[in-house]
Amino acid sequence: MDLFSMIILGLVQGITEWIPISSKTQDTFVYLKFLNGDPNMVVPILLYLHLGTVIAAAIYFRKEIMELVAGFVKKPADWKGHADGRIGFLFTALLFTGIIGVPLLLLEKRFFPSLDGGLLFVLMGIGLTVTGIMLMVRKGTKLRQMETVGWKDGILTGLLQGFSVLPGISRAGTSTSGLIYRGFDSESSFHLSFLLSIPTVVFAEMLLSVNGSLASFPVADGLMLALFSFVFGYLTLDALLKIVRRVNLAYVALALGLLMMAAGLMGAS
Repeated sequence: MDLFSMIILGLVQGITEWIPISSKTQDTFVYLKFLNGDPNMVVPILLYLHLGTVIAAAIYFRKEIMELVAGFVKKPADWKGHADGRIGFLFTALLFTGIIGVPLLLLEKRFFPSLDGGLLFVLMGIGLTVTGIMLMVRKGTKLRQMETVGWKDGILTGLLQGFSVLPGISRAGTSTSGLIYRGFDSESSFHLSFLLSIPTVVFAEMLLSVNGSLASFPVADGLMLALFSFVFGYLTLDALLKIVRRVNLAYVALALGLLMMAAGLMGAS
């Protein structure tokens, strides 16, 4: 693969991983339609691209991850304390993502190869748009911050994120939607969604790489793809969190809702 193609794919992945537009759909479209790529290479390319953005998220949240690990090691038996915090949220969200995502992925591959999640994404976009309008009407509504997150918040977030295995549905869009529905402010919703992307993508990579897809793609090219994805992903993640920190959640919900509806309609057409 030439350097130009690697940069373009890394840029597309680095941007779309964090916004409510399916990164895997956009990566595949650009590779096949714009770069005239080989359909047999799509899966390994997606694996390397997602490897880059998950490393970007892990490095960006390294201090928070180390705090969570240290807290668990210090008090491993404090199940209630862990459940009522970020560890409980991450575990529950990952569990319910698997409960929905794994069976849906198997059903899609075996019985519904043409199944598209575009219409579902449209409905979720409508829900977010309505939420944004309600927040604008109910000014002064007290919103939750990430310090209040717990295992209960992981249930809805994980259930919605599980649907992101369907073509056209964004992981970031579904997880952020779940957190907004749970009453979190803009920064907390995106922060927790991006933090959740680390274990989610790691487990997804493990699941998809079981069939040995990586072996069919040159390792050197794959590492370069991961590198560009990492660089653009890190820069985009940091910029997006700085932006949403300053924006009212009502406008964020409206923007996300409209973007999700547009992405869903394009996927369903």
